[in-house]
Amino acid sequence: MMNTRVVQIVSSIFLGIIALFCTFLPDEVLTIFHITESQYLILIIQILGALYFGFAITNWMAKAILIGGIYGKALYLGNFVHFLVGTLVLLRWNMKNEFPSTILIIMLIGYIIFAGLYALYLFVNPRFLDKK
Repeated sequence: MMNTRVVQIVSSIFLGIIALFCTFLPDEVLTIFHITESQYLILIIQILGALYFGFAITNWMAKAILIGGIYGKALYLGNFVHFLVGTLVLLRWNMKNEFPSTILIIMLIGYIIFAGLYALYLFVNPRFLDKK
């Protein structure tokens, strides 16, 4: 089982990559989703990139925080909710659109993995998971 530090590092890299695409390549993000480009959507995608970047930095900075601590629980719950809701939204969207893109399938798989890992760390005693 991966320890919490590794999960935090990998999730921050995953979110950081999404942030870079949203911030610097919003046109391509809209193309991946088969959405007609507009200036408003480009702005929204770039702001979404800022949100992803903020989450990535938060996870990176909190990689050494214990889950059971007062701050760790809130951080892990926020990550869990984000990845769970993201999984459900991506799954529904992909199923509705017949899985149109490999990138979206990779994102869905990443979201499923992180939702599962954060659920494990939230609902299972960390002493059982972080054995060395």
